[in-house]
Amino acid sequence: MQDIPALSREQQRFIESVGLYFEQYQLSRIGGRLLGLLTLLGGPFTLDQMAGALGVSRASVSTNIRVLVALGIADHLSLPGDRRDYYRFSDDPWQHGLDARIAGTVMLRRIAEQGLATVAPPGTVARANLDGLLDFCDFIIEDMHGTAARWQAHRAKNNDHRPRLDEARMAADT
Repeated sequence: MQDIPALSREQQRFIESVGLYFEQYQLSRIGGRLLGLLTLLGGPFTLDQMAGALGVSRASVSTNIRVLVALGIADHLSLPGDRRDYYRFSDDPWQHGLDARIAGTVMLRRIAEQGLATVAPPGTVARANLDGLLDFCDFIIEDMHGTAARWQAHRAKNNDHRPRLDEARMAADT
């Protein structure tokens, strides 16, 4: 398996910038740095390789890469004859991010429905707040489905001009 090459000063700055950017959205800085590393280099890499490249503990990488896998930004894989776990940049992380936001909003809508079932009379503050939440969830779900459809159309249009991630990986391996 390939080693992670030494990162240039510019690459290190990029990785740090991604870490700081995503930290404001409740992803840990190390999670954001992992995302930056995988964005630049793709992978697959072991936990030890990523920890070494970022200068952080293996345990911290393990904790944070699981979040990226759950969000669909990174893929967890194994290689035949190798017992180590490997991780790589997902083929369509941004679509996975949209899908996760939709699923999260659907879950929030179901919770709001449960709350609404506990509030009988119309005209109460609770009823108005929960009705507002349901309306908001419906709006966001519809909007995000539209965004996902536009994103897929955009990708389909631009795929004629850019190499796909798997093609770029094969080119890098040769």
